[in-house]
Amino acid sequence: MEDFTRLRRLASAGPVLKASVPGPYTLSGRLIPNEHYPDRWALTDALLPIVRAELASLLQAGCTEITVDEPSMSCYAHREDPARFVDLFNRTVESVAGRCRLSTHLCFGNYKGRAVGPRRYAPMFPAFLDLHVDEIHLEMASREFAELDLLQPIAARKDVAVGIIDVKSYYVETVEDVAARGAGVSCPCARRPAVVRAGLRPQPDRALGGATKAREPGRRSAAGPPKARFEANLMER
Repeated sequence: MEDFTRLRRLASAGPVLKASVPGPYTLSGRLIPNEHYPDRWALTDALLPIVRAELASLLQAGCTEITVDEPSMSCYAHREDPARFVDLFNRTVESVAGRCRLSTHLCFGNYKGRAVGPRRYAPMFPAFLDLHVDEIHLEMASREFAELDLLQPIAARKDVAVGIIDVKSYYVETVEDVAARGAGVSCPCARRPAVVRAGLRPQPDRALGGATKAREPGRRSAAGPPKARFEANLMER
């Protein structure tokens, strides 16, 4: 919440400011179970009220657009109960759901540029359609737009954001690369934002600088439907 308050003080007037908060299941993966918290689920349950309170504080501070990042759910949905993930997520966001524009970011991680599980969204659906969010962000470019067929059922219920920059490559994509890739995505969505995707922070400075320079002209030149937009979320998940 303190970061959002500082950003609001420093940011130019006009753009809607978004706050991104890691969810409790993703946070729990950075902790080691012990005699008090014997497994990851116990850690998650202990973290949940802390995250829920942080979300409520953001809303009270005037934040109208919030993303709850849960990439670990994507990574382990193939071996865990997706309905349990949905229940966990919805309990986490119950303090803000329906009171702001709420989204979630679901990807397959970028630790050293390597995934820790099968990079497939199929195990998550249809259960994840019951997430209490307005928009779901999906990693697509780095998977060569696999599983595009999933966009339609998601779009029938929610807005869907499509990641169009491959952050797991040292090749610095040009504006033309990104524009061509985005133009090739077909989805019957009333609102289909194109997003950078997460994971830019671990990139070497030489790659990040080039990627940023390539992204900005692409952002300015994005025509598309009025509701389509490019968003840059530089937080590492």
